[in-house]
Amino acid sequence: MGYPALRTARLLLRQFQPADVDDALGYRNDEEFARFLPHIPLPFTRAHAEALIALDISEPWDRSPTFAVVFGSKVIGTVNLEIDVNSQTAMIGYAIGRTWWGRAIAFEAAQAVMAWGIATFALRRMWASTDSRNLRSQRVLEKLGMRREAVRIADHVGRDAEPVDEVVYVLKVG
Repeated sequence: MGYPALRTARLLLRQFQPADVDDALGYRNDEEFARFLPHIPLPFTRAHAEALIALDISEPWDRSPTFAVVFGSKVIGTVNLEIDVNSQTAMIGYAIGRTWWGRAIAFEAAQAVMAWGIATFALRRMWASTDSRNLRSQRVLEKLGMRREAVRIADHVGRDAEPVDEVVYVLKVG
């Protein structure tokens, strides 16, 4: 399977490239960006950025595509899918740098990747989860047409070492 490039009104969504390291370092090394993403190390170093880009490039595109979100000429975030072809389901995740929050970029990028994933993999169900305190992300998921399905109480430990409730959203296709 090839590596598609998707275009929206304002964005280019494409596979990561080695030259994207500086951009990734720029938006990910931010405490507020990583607040609800405890898997992102802080400080986020150049070595972390290089490892992230290498991993995103090497992931099998037919199971775990990760799109770089390009605004203007700068990579400002990611949208990824984790696809289960047997059950025709996929998890969608997204992360946009704080500088670009409040501009509906996460919605625009996720909407394009969802449409591509549904068409490409004949998906019947998409799901996502977010920290229950992340109201911005919940609004994005609702704008995408997803509905709250469950709340996982104390699902994982957050950045502050406290238990975190995770909200699960689902979109049934067709």
